[in-house]
Amino acid sequence: MSVTKKAAVHRFAHEAMATVFEIFIAGREEGYAGQAARAAFEEVDRLERLFSRFDPSSETSRLGRLRPGESLRVGLETAQLLGLSAFIQAETSGAFDINYRAAGRPVGGRAGASPKALGELVRVSHTGRGFEVTRTSGSNKRAISGLDLDPGAVGKGFALDSALAVLRDWGVGNVLLHAGTSTALAAGPGPGQEAAGSGWPIGAGSSRGKTSGPGRVILKNRALSGSGTEVKGEHVVDPRTGRSAQGHRAAWASHPSAAAADALSTAFMVMSTEGVAGFCGRHPAVWALVKTGPKTCRIFNAGAIAGERRARTRRPQ
Repeated sequence: MSVTKKAAVHRFAHEAMATVFEIFIAGREEGYAGQAARAAFEEVDRLERLFSRFDPSSETSRLGRLRPGESLRVGLETAQLLGLSAFIQAETSGAFDINYRAAGRPVGGRAGASPKALGELVRVSHTGRGFEVTRTSGSNKRAISGLDLDPGAVGKGFALDSALAVLRDWGVGNVLLHAGTSTALAAGPGPGQEAAGSGWPIGAGSSRGKTSGPGRVILKNRALSGSGTEVKGEHVVDPRTGRSAQGHRAAWASHPSAAAADALSTAFMVMSTEGVAGFCGRHPAVWALVKTGPKTCRIFNAGAIAGERRARTRRPQ
């Protein structure tokens, strides 16, 4: 995913969540833009402390240590992350699973057991003191599924959504954010544009030096996330089988929420083309591009991204 920038745009970078976050701010004085960006990066760092599975004190790590019947008070962000993850898992028939690391392990000593829905493993409730997550007991304690949450495929997008909220509190509304170039979130008319500008140009549909899609799209008030094998190889796992994804060579998903786009691009790597088509049919706000061959792709809900037709550089095959 490439980012186009112009001289009038101020760029700020920050390392977090094992990648580099960047913020491009247009229409603001550089000093003020820098202060706003630092506030946004502080929010990213705060969320990393909540979500990191490598930090034993994080909320997600502590959830993994809960015994059946035990509960843990968590913040709003963790409750939202679990809710979104459970919803996308259900809507993609398990192609996305924040608990995939545990899903592939033998359950109760038996290999090959079907992964459990997140909602069957934990229960999130709102109490007078905030949010509480309870580890469910299950009907057979000897066959309770493991809990090993990995927010890696949704947490960066969640952080981008939260960072944008901070920037808007600072009055920064013409901005592009991305997390390691795999997920981008754009707001406002774009670089060097007036209020009526179409948005920010972002690369999409190209991998391994070959373009089989539009080449780029124009984002405005929505996110775009891409997954593939070009950078990290066969790193996307099908949580239903425990094996590398076999659905597509690469996949992109766009949604107004960066967290949703992040999770969906991973799911679309795993799902069949027909499955992606069905999902987009049920969710018209989702735009999807899946790479079906070296020079072929399928695009769904193309009208969901404003300006995509104007930005197209090559007709998909």
